[in-house]
Amino acid sequence: MAAVLVWGKGFRVTDETLSSGEPFQGVTGIDGGVESIAWSSVEEIMRLAEMHGVSRNAWPVYPDCDIESKIPREEAQRRSAELRRALDGLDSTLIRSSDWLTFVYNILREGNSFFVMT
Repeated sequence: MAAVLVWGKGFRVTDETLSSGEPFQGVTGIDGGVESIAWSSVEEIMRLAEMHGVSRNAWPVYPDCDIESKIPREEAQRRSAELRRALDGLDSTLIRSSDWLTFVYNILREGNSFFVMT
């Protein structure tokens, strides 16, 4: 199953239109981007970090949310800050052992926040 990782210096709600013409509110990362990631990869990096003392609760991951505008953006920013501090305590060899963990580590180190959703 695929997930979406949205990252940026913050988040903003945008008014968008589906191909069907139906309007909806999306969320974009300010000066950031969007990546597609498999849920198995999300689980893998959370499990790897958890084995080294990083709580799953620190991750801004929302598996039951499929509506972007419903993401608790302030909570995602808070969790990103917590995760940034927690990942700083991990060995760099461990971080580099996973491409996705390296990606998350780097965007957090650059002062970004992120969230993952369906």
